[in-house]
Amino acid sequence: MASKREAKSASTRRGGRIKIQDVARVAQVSLSTVSGVLNEKSNVSPETRLRVLDVIAQLGYTPNLFASNLARRRTKLIGIIVSDLLNPFFAEAAKALDAQAREHGYETFLTSTDFIPEKQTAAVRQMLSLRVAGIAMMTSENDPEAFFLLKSSGTPAVYLDNNHASDNIGTVHVDKRHGMFVAVQHLLKLGHRRILLIKNSLPDVMAPPMLSHMERQLGFEEALHGYSAKQIDVHIIDEPGEPASAGCTAIEKALQQYKFTAVVAINDLVALGVFRGLQAAGLSIPQDVSVVGFDNTYLCQFLHPPLTTVATPREDLARQVLRMLFGYIDGDNVVEEQALPADIVIRESTAKPRTK
Repeated sequence: MASKREAKSASTRRGGRIKIQDVARVAQVSLSTVSGVLNEKSNVSPETRLRVLDVIAQLGYTPNLFASNLARRRTKLIGIIVSDLLNPFFAEAAKALDAQAREHGYETFLTSTDFIPEKQTAAVRQMLSLRVAGIAMMTSENDPEAFFLLKSSGTPAVYLDNNHASDNIGTVHVDKRHGMFVAVQHLLKLGHRRILLIKNSLPDVMAPPMLSHMERQLGFEEALHGYSAKQIDVHIIDEPGEPASAGCTAIEKALQQYKFTAVVAINDLVALGVFRGLQAAGLSIPQDVSVVGFDNTYLCQFLHPPLTTVATPREDLARQVLRMLFGYIDGDNVVEEQALPADIVIRESTAKPRTK
């Protein structure tokens, strides 16, 4: 049997990385046997498996995951595409997907689009080049070219809130519309009748509106049905740009134009900016203005006061997305659309409006 020193020496001459050929040489087995051990195939004897694993440990061999993906048609890699890594909702969703994928023996590869459709298409091309087993499209924007690429490739994919389904492509809907409806109803029941909705559109004026924002605004408007203009004073402010900055800028503008007792933010990061703008103006939350967010990200409980918000269930979302992906991968019959509820989490940022 060749020695560890000999194998490392040979590896060093070729560039310094221990390769699968070195493992096979030291263990005195074929490359296919080493591959069988790495992929947990049952056709390798227990004695041989232990010998190969011992050599792998001795040499410190690490499989090249991407090279392995290129060498075989079916991989153990799940691609995750999100809109924004700075937004806690997407980061938390990606974390939940990664944790649950690993429980099933899969690795994950993560990339973001910055809400730019062209970047979504590039991200899909990148995932397809790695021959991922499936792709979780956790984005607020949907690009037709990216969808066409996925459909043409036959690679399983699951979208967040996509309105289209196809063979091997499904969608998981979070009922954002109902979640926003409940949030506004909460404010109305407290007695608020002067309410702002603050959202942040994409800086690119040519970009289509985000589906998630459209759904939330529909829920906002539905909650107000039955009230006349004399009964309720409502304004919608759309401030383009980064969410927290947009929220702060929108409040600065609103304070110069409107009288209001409650603010509904399109997401928690916009609510963060709303907090900053209100407090900078010397107003108290919720004594002067109540604030509601959306997504129930981890930062909500650490704001002062803790933020009332609509919860989107990240763990359940990850579970449903992966269940659909694995169903496509394994060739099972898969329901192409799944729905998840969204409901309000009441904290200290909302209260009855002051009586004057």
